[in-house]
Amino acid sequence: MVGYAFISPIVIALAIFLVWPVCESFYYSFTDYNPLRQQEYKGTFNAQEMLQEYLMIFDMKNLHKDELLTRFHPVDFLQTQLGLHLTKRQKAVIQRYFNSEKLIDDFVNLRLNRIMSVAYFMKTYMIKDSHMFTYYKPSWLGWKNFKIMIRDPYFWISLKNSILFSLIVTPIQTFLALLLAIAANQKIRGVKFFKTTFFIPSITSSAAISMVFMMLYSKPGLINRILHYFGMPAVDWLNNVSTALPAVMLMNIWTTAGYFMVVFLAGLQGIPKSLIEAAEIDGAQGWTRLWKIIMPLLKPQIAYVVTLGLIGTLQVFDQIYFLIKNQENYTTSMYIYTNAFNYGRMGYASAIAVAFFVIILFFTLIQRRVVREESYF
Repeated sequence: MVGYAFISPIVIALAIFLVWPVCESFYYSFTDYNPLRQQEYKGTFNAQEMLQEYLMIFDMKNLHKDELLTRFHPVDFLQTQLGLHLTKRQKAVIQRYFNSEKLIDDFVNLRLNRIMSVAYFMKTYMIKDSHMFTYYKPSWLGWKNFKIMIRDPYFWISLKNSILFSLIVTPIQTFLALLLAIAANQKIRGVKFFKTTFFIPSITSSAAISMVFMMLYSKPGLINRILHYFGMPAVDWLNNVSTALPAVMLMNIWTTAGYFMVVFLAGLQGIPKSLIEAAEIDGAQGWTRLWKIIMPLLKPQIAYVVTLGLIGTLQVFDQIYFLIKNQENYTTSMYIYTNAFNYGRMGYASAIAVAFFVIILFFTLIQRRVVREESYF
């Protein structure tokens, strides 16, 4: 019980901020949830002024209730004046249970001249079922979001970009990290400076690095100046569909290779020197030692690096967010963000996220079967 008590704070925090949102996203994937509509029933308004504007009353004297009742339509008022997005069921309930007579009577007698929330307004003037307007509840759509996703060409473009990004970046960054680790493991002068130089990008803010590369890739940037020196035309690297994604891939390789270098370096320093010395005595040369001895002994580190690299590149977002503006170069994570927060289609974005989770899980399981972890010590 003492052990459970010690770990309970982090378990509770993970449950609240990680497990619960994941479960919510699975639920929202089957709804038309729109985060922009959360405040619809909590927003406040001046009912007297709003109703006066709707009924086009310029003089509050000599008002006839019967005439006002014929001009007042509750569903239209709620949609046009208050901006509510009503379902068919809500419209039917309003037409049946909204007390228009009480509202018009309060309006004529100037009892509405105060700020009230939409929820309070509906609670006051609904005879029945006012609970349907106290908070926003998304409509259940079933598999509709997933059917839309299958027919969405931009989803397939973003998925292709994510897979291409992963298939290109993961092998290159893994191989480069291994070479850097082998170089950093040598007993040469300046090796500490070498390690620090390649590790710094992995701990630097992704936003800051993206801004630096944005300047490098811009038309008047350093890269185009070098190309101009050799007589080559300037390239708009980030706005050109054919060059934008490879440019971000190059930056991603540079920023992540240093971190994975440290992982491989730890594995190299864990290999007993006696094995390397025995191989040298038996006549094993550099490449033979690398492929026949070092690589097999680094299998646990390779499996770890490839797994993290695969997951990280499949769900790359921040660098795409800062550098890519063309939707044809979006990755799936960026496309999820765009639908959720730019278009307000959180339900559809959640459906894409669920499908993408299954795809990442599938690729990870395949990778785990191909590159199995082994321990030799």
